[in-house]
Amino acid sequence: MLEFSNKASGAPVSYIQMSSVAVTVVTNDKHKVFCAMFHDTTDGASFSAFVAQELLAAFIAQHGDELGNMGHNLRDFHRFQYRILSVIRESVKPIVRKLQKQRGILKAMLVVDGAVTCATGDVDPIGVLANLQALVNSSIDMMSFSGDGVSSMTIQSGRNSCIQVSVVEGNDALVVVYKKGAQASKNTVAIEECVRALRHGTNCPDLLQQCLD
Repeated sequence: MLEFSNKASGAPVSYIQMSSVAVTVVTNDKHKVFCAMFHDTTDGASFSAFVAQELLAAFIAQHGDELGNMGHNLRDFHRFQYRILSVIRESVKPIVRKLQKQRGILKAMLVVDGAVTCATGDVDPIGVLANLQALVNSSIDMMSFSGDGVSSMTIQSGRNSCIQVSVVEGNDALVVVYKKGAQASKNTVAIEECVRALRHGTNCPDLLQQCLD
C-alpha cells in the first residue's frame, strides 16, 4: 500500500477512512519502519497521527539500534506490546505542552484523580487542587439548576488573565490560565481542541485494556 501510494502520488498514504474503521500510517525514513494504527473513525486524522507518531517514536527508542540488522523475527519486538498502553497514556503530556505553545496561554495543567499529572510550569498542587475542587463543586451546583452537566467554566482571575476549567472525563479537568485581549478567542478554541484530544487520550487506554482483558 505504501509503495503503491508512493508510485501513484509521490507520497506515502497517511490516513484511510472506511465505514467504521480508519487506518493511520506514519513512517520513519531513517530507520525504514512505519506504524499502521487501526482505530475508530471518530478519533480523527489529526489526533490519530499524533498517537501513531508517539508509538513509532517509542518503538524506535526501544529497538532503533536493532532495526538495521538483517533477519529479524517478529518475536524480537514482542516485548514492545507491553508498552503500548503506557505510551498512549503518556501522550496526554505532549498534548498539554502543545497547548502551552499557543500565544497567550500562560499556564496549563491536567488534574487526574485529584492529582496534577501534567503541568507546563511550577504550580502549588495543594493550593490548586483545593481551589479547583471548590470551583468544580460550585459549577456543578450552578449548572444543576438548568439540568446541564458541567463542561467548562471561566473566571476572571485578574485584570489581564482568565482561568478556564474544563472537565475532561469524570473528575479529571484541564485548568488553563490565559491572557485577556485579542488573542483570547483563539486561546479558547485551542483549549477546546486540547480537551477533545485529551478525552480521546484518556479513553483510548481504557478501551484498549478492555480489548486485551
